[in-house]
This record gives sequence, C-alpha cells and structure tokens, in this order.
Amino acid sequence: MVAPGVGRVLVVGGPDSAQQAVAALEAAGYLTASVAGAQGLAAAAAEAKADAVLFTAGTVPANDALAAMRREPALRDLPFIGDLTGAANGSAAALTQARLDDWVHFADELAFRVESSIRARRMIAREEQARLRMEILLEITQAATSSLELEEIMRIAVDKICRGITADRCSVVLVEGQGPRSARVVATRENSNITSLQLDLVKYPELRRALETRQTIYVEDAHIDPLMDEVRPDIAPLGVKSILVQPLICQDDLLGALFLRLSRSEGEFGREDQEFLKAISGALANSIRNSRLHAALRRKRDDLESAYVDRYRELNEANRRLKEINRTKDEIIAVVSHDLRAPLQVLLGHARLLLGSKLDAEQQLSSEAILRQGRKILDLVESLLERGRGEQARVSLDPVQLDVAELCKETANDLSIIARDKGVTLRAETPESLYVLGDEVKLREILQNLISNAIQHAKSRVVVRAQRLRRPDGEAARVLVQDDGPGLPPSQVHLVFDRYRHGPGGIGLGLAIVKEFIELHGGEVWAESPPDGGTWFIFTVPLVHMVVQRKNEALVKAPPSPTEAAEHIRVLVVEDEPQIAAVLEEILRSRYRVEVARDGAEGLAKARALHPDLVVMDVFLPKLDGLDAAVALKSTPDTADIPVILISAHQGVAEKVRALNLGAIDYMHKPFQALELLTRTERALSLRNAEREVERSHNLLRRAGSDPETGLFDRVGLIARLEQERSRAKRYGRPLSLAVMQPGTAPMKDVIRGGATMVRARLRAPDVVGHLGSGVLGVALPECAPEGARTVLGRLLPELQELTAVRYRIQVVDLMSMDRPAEQVIDTLLAEPAPGQSASGREEG
Repeated sequence: MVAPGVGRVLVVGGPDSAQQAVAALEAAGYLTASVAGAQGLAAAAAEAKADAVLFTAGTVPANDALAAMRREPALRDLPFIGDLTGAANGSAAALTQARLDDWVHFADELAFRVESSIRARRMIAREEQARLRMEILLEITQAATSSLELEEIMRIAVDKICRGITADRCSVVLVEGQGPRSARVVATRENSNITSLQLDLVKYPELRRALETRQTIYVEDAHIDPLMDEVRPDIAPLGVKSILVQPLICQDDLLGALFLRLSRSEGEFGREDQEFLKAISGALANSIRNSRLHAALRRKRDDLESAYVDRYRELNEANRRLKEINRTKDEIIAVVSHDLRAPLQVLLGHARLLLGSKLDAEQQLSSEAILRQGRKILDLVESLLERGRGEQARVSLDPVQLDVAELCKETANDLSIIARDKGVTLRAETPESLYVLGDEVKLREILQNLISNAIQHAKSRVVVRAQRLRRPDGEAARVLVQDDGPGLPPSQVHLVFDRYRHGPGGIGLGLAIVKEFIELHGGEVWAESPPDGGTWFIFTVPLVHMVVQRKNEALVKAPPSPTEAAEHIRVLVVEDEPQIAAVLEEILRSRYRVEVARDGAEGLAKARALHPDLVVMDVFLPKLDGLDAAVALKSTPDTADIPVILISAHQGVAEKVRALNLGAIDYMHKPFQALELLTRTERALSLRNAEREVERSHNLLRRAGSDPETGLFDRVGLIARLEQERSRAKRYGRPLSLAVMQPGTAPMKDVIRGGATMVRARLRAPDVVGHLGSGVLGVALPECAPEGARTVLGRLLPELQELTAVRYRIQVVDLMSMDRPAEQVIDTLLAEPAPGQSASGREEG
C-alpha cells in the first residue's frame, strides 16, 4: 500500500548502484521498480505506473537521449531526477550538465527531493485537468443550449465526459413516466448496441436507489455492471471496481441519471470527479427539460394546427350547407309568395265589388277593412317575392307623408272586431292630425302588433292615444297603447323588445319587430308598468313641419292651384321619348317654368347648370341611367337638395325601393294622369321646403343650446338634455348622476376652452357635458351611480386643475332621487357653495 503523499519511483541503474537508493525510498514508503539502463525505459515506466524516474550515477543519458525520452507518452509528464550521492567529485560536475528536473546531492535528501518532484508533477497535472474539465463543461453547456436533438446532445456529452474522467464506460439514462419505475439508455460510449435499451429499474438496485433518493450513489467494490450483465454477459466476468450514479434533476423534476463505470485496473472516482459530474448533470438536466418542453410545445402546435384544419373543414362544410339552405329558403319564399298573389287579387277584387254596391255603415266599414288588410298582405307578398329573387336583402323604408292619428283610428277600427270577440273595449283618442314621413305598411304593422298584444292581455279596456310631443330637438308624434291587464314585472320591462328572449305571456318577436321598425323611422319605443296596473307601450316618431301638414291637407282635399310664387319655380324634365316628354312639359308648364333634357347625361349637366327646384326623370335613359343620374345629383353638394321624381313603366316594387334609397322623393308609374302628376310635384316641392325649414329650425336650436366659448352645451341646452336623460332613465329604471365642477376662481377664456375640451375627451360618448359660465362645468352621467361618478370625475380632477391652474370642487347628486326640475337642481348646487363632498371623499369648505 502506498502511503499518503508518496508514490511509485522507477530507479535506473545496476544492482549495485541502485541498491542504496531503492532501500532509502522503500524506507520512506515509496514503491520502487528498477531497470538496468535507459533501454526500454518507457515500457518499464508504464508497467510500473511510475510517478518519477531516478537516474543513479553513471546511468544519466545524454541530453539528446533525454529529449527523445520526453517524447514518449509514458515519460512525457514524469519528473527526471539525478542521484549524485555515489558519484565522484569530477563526474558529479559533468552529470549536472544533463537537463534533468532535479538532483540529489546528499543521501538524506533523497526522499525529500523525490517527494517535491512528485508533488509538483501532480499539481501541474491537476491544473491541466481542471483546465480540460472547464473546457469540457463549456462545450457540453453549448451543446445543451443548441438546437440539436436530445440524443445527439447526450452522445456529445458522454464523449466529453470520458475525456475528463478516466472511465471505461459512461451512459445517460432517462426516466420515463411518473416516478422511477422504468428508464431508457439514450447514450453510451462503450457499446452502441444499448443506446436505446429499455430498463426495468427493479432489476438495477443501484440505479433505482439513486433515482429514488435523488442522491449520488458510489459503489467502490462492485462485482458486476448492472447495465451490462443482461446485454453482454461476456463482459461481466472481467470484474468491476467502481460504479458512480449521478441523478439529473432540474427544478425538482427527476429526469434521469449519469452512469459511470471503472474496472479494477483503472483506480477509483475521486472527490473532484464527483464534483465535475455534478456540474455536468445540471447542464444536462436543463437540456433534457428544455427538450421535453419544446417537444410538448411542438405537439401542442401540431394539435392546434390539426384542430384548425379540422375546424376550417367543418366551417367550409357548414358554409356550404348554409348556402344550400338559404337557396332552398329563397326558392320556398318565391314559390309561396307567388302562389299567394292570385287568391289575394281575387279577394281584393271582390272587396272592391262590395264597396261599389249598396252597404249599410257596418258592412261598409268591414269591406274597407278587408280591402286595407288585403292590400297590406299583397305588399308583404311582393316584398317576399323580391327577397326570394335576391333583389332586396335588407329592411328599408318606402316613405310617404301620412297622418299617424288617422292611421291609429283606422287600425283600431280594423281590430275592433277582434276586441269585441274577447270582450274588450278598444278606443282611439286622436285630438289632432300628426303628419310624419314614414312607411305606411310598417307603421300599420307597428300599431297592429302593439294593439293586438294589448287586446290579448287586457281585461276589459284598450286605449290608443296619439298626441303631439314638444321636445328641444323637434316635435314628435307620441303614440300610447294602454291596456288594463296584469302588467309586466319590473325586471321584464326593459327586456320585452329583445329579439332573442321571449317575455312572459308570449311577448317576444312581434315587439322586436316593432322596435326595429320604429328605430328605422328615427323614433324610440319603450314599455312602462304604471302603479295602478296594466301596461303602457309608447313610441315616438318625428313630425313633419307644420307648413307641410297644412299643404298636404290641402292636397288631400283638392288639386293644387297655381300661385304667383309657383310661376318662378323651375322644373327639369328628363325624358328620352318625345311624346311623353311633350305631355310632361305641357302638364307642368301650366304652373311652373319647364326645361327639357333628352338623356341622362344632358339632364345631369342641365341640373348642375340651372339648379332647378325639381327634377322629373325617367328611370331608363340613354347615355346615363336615371338611377345613376340621381346618385350623381345626391353626391354633389350643389345639387344634393334638389328633389327627384322618378317615372317608369316598370311595375315592380324593387325599382321603387331602390329609387327612394337613392334619395328620390317620389316614384310614378307610366301611364299617369295630369292631376296625379301635379299633385306629386306639389308634394315634392312642399317636402323640400319643409326640409329646409326644419334644417333652419335645427340650426337655430343648436345655436340656442350651444356655448360659443367652449363648443359644449350652454345652460339651456344642458337642461334640455338633462330632462331627456332623466325621462329615459326613469323609463328603464336606470341610475343618472349630475355633477357640477366649480372652480375656486374664474379661469381665463382660453384655459376654460382647454379644460372643457379635456373633460369632454376623457368622458364616455353618452355622457353630457355643458358649460354653465365662468368655467363651471355641468356633467350628466347616465347609467352611473353617484359613487361611480365621483370616482370617474376624481380621476379627471388632477389633470383639470393642472391644465387650468385653478382648484376645482366637485358636487355630485343622484338626479333620479329628486322630484325637482333639472334647472332647479343646478341652481341649488350653484347657489349653495357650502361644504360638499370632493372626489376623494373628503368634506371641502
């Protein structure tokens, strides 16, 4: 056994010259071997595993021979020591010329010199090994962070490990599944036949113990290789000296282990070897974990791509089926609507025959109701037919001027027989005429849906009231349908118009259609549940200006008569057929100045040059179609306000709707009567004048309710909007907060404008902001309770104060909890600058 700090020494010299050195070295604990001369020195050093070579006197080779010995692998790193203790004085001086590493001059310093040389050699070897292992660790880390496959990284790792550690075999074992039950060898240096070996860890206790304990397992005196005894039993009898198993762990995840083996002739694993393996295991564990994460991501990506492809195919198939269903639906609509027209025409014909005969009052009313309802059904059938042809895919209006009050009376009369059958009294209260510009068919359907619904739920009475509603943004017709039924629960009042939710008692799709048609007319509709019971359905539709109402009342009673003002009105006739153009010119010249154009291009040019008061134009014209000419007129600001009457021999409904959507006032069929042409012309001119009057009124209203200093509402405009918002909030049972932002001192005008612009930009679109003067801002916040209003305005307060350099105070009230008008609430807030609650919740003085 070699003592600590010593080693093996190869002594070169004859038996006599080397005897003294051998004895002294063995006495110091060294193992020695001797050789007679320098011949065969490399083989002897390798066999003896020498740590140093000692040359006795008389055996020191020449420098050339020493240089040749240094080139031998077994002698390259060994220290060469010269023993001069047995040499004469003259020969000792000559020996010192040889290039040896050290010299022994006295017998008692032999062991010291040899020990110093061996230690120096071992220190150099350790430094070299440390440098090599750092390079290996860097190379393994670079490979572990590369884009190589996991198996390739593991093969590179085991090759590098075997360069830094003396091991006759190195393998990487990966754990599979949950817990250390099975594993797989993915890389080994010794034998490629076991690269993909599946292991049952029950058969390998060392490996299993290392994985279960997550600790390094080192067996110094193993007899077999647990990874090789089944694969290559011929290797097992060779004998195994040491086995080391280092677990691979990353973030508490057990991923596998490093397995190293040393045969009995290779020595054992030292502490530095184990530290080196621990450092390598960290890099390999990170690589394994990243590789598995990337593999999981790739699988997830592949799964998502596969799901996307499947979903895309499903959507394509669904789209194909929907197109097929839509085509079938259109065919059904076309067939059904076409088959309904013939019996409806027969029904209408018999109704006209009845009206031409002698009938009593009740029979007369019933016949008129049959005729009206039959015409309505025919209009609906025509609409279905056009949709079936694909000519009209969206809901549009066919606007005419009509009296909503008269419409309420007619609809109530039509439904009175249904009300009598249910024992319900139906009454229409319409004290005055209310003219609107709307679609008669859709307005009738609105009234029929609301009244029918009221009859269905009423106990004994249904009342329809039509009255004028004066609002800051213009007058409107307000229609109320009231029943005395059980009423609606408060939670259902704002849901009854939802198309996708049927309310109690069958309320559902009909009311959704009502809401859609009312909004198309620019109005509002809502439901209320009054305290005394029953249900109110209320809708509003904007009124046409009073001038137009009186004008149209005259139109109904008698044909228009020429006036002095009418003689200055210019009408442009655009017609390509000379005979029809002559007829049109002759009829219109009796009242107006008339210009004629022969095609669409000429008509457009004359309209832009003359700017007539009215254009009467055929639909089918050469050079430029009448519809395209109408589009051109309406798209140019100079001619956009010119009303257009389109005429055509085509009897279809689609052209009429299309023409009105292009901005035409009216549409006439050929042939037409002179009285009808004059009536339509007068009505178109009246509507144009009414539009201009309404526009002027709106401009005046906007100017009256607008603050020129900030561009916001002034006091009048803000109060008007507050009352509207309060009415809407009361109708739907929603909160409404009013806030006043009052500065301590009046800011400069430009500062006021900047602050007001900032507040308006930071708030929501439904919020209302007005300037009350001297920098005081009034803010209405619909759908917002006072606490929320304080929070919202509190966020704006620092920015507003920084922008205006003035300190503001915020007062917030719940407008829905007050029964006073909005104007009085504002006056109270402005007149009482008592301590209020700030946005931060503190009381301010």
